[in-house]
Amino acid sequence: MENASASDGTNAASNRQSGPSRPVSGSDADPTGGGTEHRTRRRAQTTLDFTVGVVLFVFVLVAIFAFVAGTVQPFTTGDQEDIVAVNRVADGLAEDTLGDPDTPYILDTDCTVAFFEGGSPPSDCRFSDQQLDEQVGVTDSAFLNVTVRGNVSGSGSPNELLCWDETAGELVEQGTTDCTTADVETLAVGDDSATGTQSSVTARRSVSVNGTSVSLVVKLW
Repeated sequence: MENASASDGTNAASNRQSGPSRPVSGSDADPTGGGTEHRTRRRAQTTLDFTVGVVLFVFVLVAIFAFVAGTVQPFTTGDQEDIVAVNRVADGLAEDTLGDPDTPYILDTDCTVAFFEGGSPPSDCRFSDQQLDEQVGVTDSAFLNVTVRGNVSGSGSPNELLCWDETAGELVEQGTTDCTTADVETLAVGDDSATGTQSSVTARRSVSVNGTSVSLVVKLW
């Protein structure tokens, strides 16, 4: 009886000391993942990561600039100054010199023929008797050619060189008419387009001559 009582007292004391069980915290969890929580570690950025990021950024930036430069490049090839000059000449002739600024692109027939014919123009024309390069303000070092082209017969090419038939009072195509006769004027002035070996730039403007839609073509090289 005494032994049994002593044993019961020992067990009771042991239970009081141990107390109720508590959950396992993260710090006490099994490092293999058997605990209730699992702590993860993130790797810090290294110099290699930074270098790769910078290289990729620069590569993308260069690609964007190359793409944008290609999309805004002018469709007409040639020196940029020549492109500006040839468009200025074409606009000046189509919007002012050969007609009336109030009605741009509608050319005065008499003044247009006089411009290509040379000599003193009618008094109501907006230009004087000057060399072509002086007339349009292009430097002497450049070759310049101005023509009127189109298809007035309905069977030719839209790029046919046109002439003015004074007797008939109409535009005719050089390919179907002898434009060397006295009463026919070829609508071309300036340097021969075959002169020189440099690359050329061309500007076209849709205009009306004597009520006919044609193209005023300016070539600079």
